[in-house]
Amino acid sequence: MNRSRRPFVLAPLLLALAAPLSAQANRNDDVNVTVIETKTPVALGREGVFPDGRNGISFETTICNTGDVKLDWRAPMSTRHPFICFLIARESDGRLVQISDRSYVKHGIAAANASDCGVCTEPFGNLLGIGCSDTYSLGLNGDRYTLGPPDEIDPWLGLWQRTCSLFDRGEPPVGGPAECDNVRSLNNQMAQNFGPVEHRIEVLDADLDVPGASFFTMTYYVVKTEPEKVRDDNMGTRRVTAAWTGSDWDFTIASPLKTGTILNRWSGATVTSAANGEDDGRVYVGVKVTGPVNGLYHYEYAFHNRDNLRGVGAVRIPICPYAELSGFGFKDVDADALNGWTATVDGDELVVSTLDNPLRWNSIYNLWFDTDAAPEAGGLELYAFDPGGGAPSVSVAGTVPTGVFQRVLAGGCGPNVPSLAANGRATLGNAGFALTSGGNTPGATNVLLAGYGPARTLDPGLPTGPGCTLWPGGSAYALSVVVTDVTGNATHPLPIPNLVGLEGVDLVLQCLESRAQGPGHVRSLTLSDGLLVRVGNTSLGCP
Repeated sequence: MNRSRRPFVLAPLLLALAAPLSAQANRNDDVNVTVIETKTPVALGREGVFPDGRNGISFETTICNTGDVKLDWRAPMSTRHPFICFLIARESDGRLVQISDRSYVKHGIAAANASDCGVCTEPFGNLLGIGCSDTYSLGLNGDRYTLGPPDEIDPWLGLWQRTCSLFDRGEPPVGGPAECDNVRSLNNQMAQNFGPVEHRIEVLDADLDVPGASFFTMTYYVVKTEPEKVRDDNMGTRRVTAAWTGSDWDFTIASPLKTGTILNRWSGATVTSAANGEDDGRVYVGVKVTGPVNGLYHYEYAFHNRDNLRGVGAVRIPICPYAELSGFGFKDVDADALNGWTATVDGDELVVSTLDNPLRWNSIYNLWFDTDAAPEAGGLELYAFDPGGGAPSVSVAGTVPTGVFQRVLAGGCGPNVPSLAANGRATLGNAGFALTSGGNTPGATNVLLAGYGPARTLDPGLPTGPGCTLWPGGSAYALSVVVTDVTGNATHPLPIPNLVGLEGVDLVLQCLESRAQGPGHVRSLTLSDGLLVRVGNTSLGCP
């Protein structure tokens, strides 16, 4: 990750400020639907040889009209129908990721009007009656004759770009004026000529062949004019198991249906969300923090764009400027290693952004990193990628790495500069608090030096040689003396008394290694990097 003080500018955001508003002008407060069922996934097609094959998956879904008006359910080329989209995710090693591609979307064709959610008297036809249900089998949801690209759909307003669409132009394109005349060119023969995986929910063998993983399916219904505030139950998720039989994948449902974002299935994660007011759709943010291990916390973020049309092109996460960051990683939904998002530290923010690979609707992107900063409540800022109405960014409450209660101070010296890290926070009464210095000589004497004071103002330290600084200063004293173990680690217990007078005290700590070296047993001294530790329960912010 790069550190920069330069202002961050994303060009599309400047365009967004000048673009016309696009509020949900077609909202109808009487419209509401609820997903009541999703069934077992089935691979309707397959390519390749296990474990390097690809699977074209489908599954059955059922919706209920829980609103107060009948809903249009007309087949293309009419634009008056709902859209059904799909997603498959995996949780493993503490991370929840999307393993399906950004799959094609089912266009509604007709309403069965069954009574799965109450008594229904509406006949089969072009309207879904009040209190009526509609089920699309896995065969219907996997029929490429009525599956189209997600980029043709505005998920915020529930609109479809019919002109020059896949259905209009055909595949392969029919050519000439017929490609954009609003008359259907894609026919059943074309759809039958597609490969066994093409245009379905594509999942790789390698993403399913993960021992100990949990798998989840999600469906989401986009219904024109439905208010944003009632769309959470348009999503339905299931946990499923996946087993390779020797010829195909056998899926089994392993949990009841749950409505809401698939991020709610992520064990141990905290999930929050926000929409761009009445101008664009909702994005969910899941975060899971583990540690500290060797002084570092591990942060996992997942971003699920439910129905935000403009997409997300950048995320700003507050950090402490003194935080040590490492191990950054990113995952999207394609196999292109060249379009990953980049991370830059800009003052007191971690900026993760893209120039050409935004988080689009019905997709999950992930990022992760390690830092010595402890988790605290804070706000993330999500910036729109495309120009459009409304604010250029959305604020989402969440968990951020701003709790830096230790600050690494460079200036150690020796053949190999040892590290120094705390095993947690020095809260009052923490009897298990300790510091570990790594990278020392096994069997050497290791001394923990300290200097302290109430709300100590960090001074430049005491230079002891070229590039070498004794951070506790001339009044340094030894807190602990140990012998390094066979791996070169020296652990210094430093129990913190439960004394109110210690609240806000800053400790400046550094390890000194002393060992005999060469003829005559000349002593060799090595200093670790320094560490500023803030003691107390209520101290916040960066030391």
